[in-house]
Amino acid sequence: MVAVHPGLLGEAVTTRPLLASKRLCRGRSPADSRSAWAVALTLVVISVAGLSAGCSSRKAAPNPLAPSVYLDHALAMMRANAIYTPASGWDAVAVEARKMASAAKTTADTYGAILYVVGQLTQAGDAHAQFENPLTAKLTAQGRAALSGTTMTPPPSVSLVDRRVGYVGVPAISSLPASPNSRRYVSTALSSISSLQAKDRPCGWIVDLRANTGGDMYPMLLSVGPILGEGRLIGFVARKGSTLYVSYRDSTLSGDGEPVAAPLKVAVFSPAPSVAVLVGPATVSSGEAVAIAFRERPNTRSFGAPTGGATDSPQTYRLADGAAVRVSVEWDVDRRGTVYKHPIRPDVAVSEHLPDKAVVQAAEKWLLSTASCSQHG
Repeated sequence: MVAVHPGLLGEAVTTRPLLASKRLCRGRSPADSRSAWAVALTLVVISVAGLSAGCSSRKAAPNPLAPSVYLDHALAMMRANAIYTPASGWDAVAVEARKMASAAKTTADTYGAILYVVGQLTQAGDAHAQFENPLTAKLTAQGRAALSGTTMTPPPSVSLVDRRVGYVGVPAISSLPASPNSRRYVSTALSSISSLQAKDRPCGWIVDLRANTGGDMYPMLLSVGPILGEGRLIGFVARKGSTLYVSYRDSTLSGDGEPVAAPLKVAVFSPAPSVAVLVGPATVSSGEAVAIAFRERPNTRSFGAPTGGATDSPQTYRLADGAAVRVSVEWDVDRRGTVYKHPIRPDVAVSEHLPDKAVVQAAEKWLLSTASCSQHG
């Protein structure tokens, strides 16, 4: 990770290996040259270092823990990176935040002002916006480390429905792709899916995301790669700049950074099966990213209720005292270029108040009517 001077300007903390971490995860890598904030921070650090080394008589750098400096840095970071804009505009929000912290003696005294700004972003639509004090930020980081280590996240469940339709339930996972936990999750899923395919050759598949509350999308996508198929899957776009896509080929996800390979190679299923994707209000963040990866895929329909509406990618920034601010920096984009800024509405609505099996039955009925299942006999 590229170190952004933690004392003066705060540290950009990545939670995803390629584009933005979706989602531990949906934050853009701080090494990304497209991040205007990272570039700005680097330039300022270089400038400060140059001034200190070459001209000691010049004015010293401001104290990063001075309340007014600390708050200004937090405001500048959020304004430079957030894809959402407060309803009253950034200028008005900054004025109000500075007024709230006008009597601050310590960085902690500015937290209320920062929380106010985060609240304005939440009201504007940023479902990921969050502020954590130093202790909470430390505990969060420790929790993520534990989840990437020996913690056992339940892997996707795989079974056969009606003797002709495969079912895979994809749960949330908050571990980075290279972690032992993620590798177990992916390898178990791929082993089960390939075994079922070889033994029963399902004519179609149900991919159930209704309980997927997010985490890191890469283990999830790798787990269903043979069903999803090869090519462009999902993209991400910031306020300014081009769309950057993640693609799947040869059991590997690639896009903007180092490729992420599955621990087990399984060829994509041929012919490509029909797929029914199940979603609901608990399908959030990376769960929504997987749903979007299936959007515009041939012979695919979604069933259920609208998703949670966190169809964007956040980035976490560490402040000078160890506190952390998270804002969404990119929107999700499907393979055809449609940008998602709201909950995903399924192709076929099935009330979430009906029995759980109702949406599965609706998906199964459609799959059995498709050409791939009709030909299957």
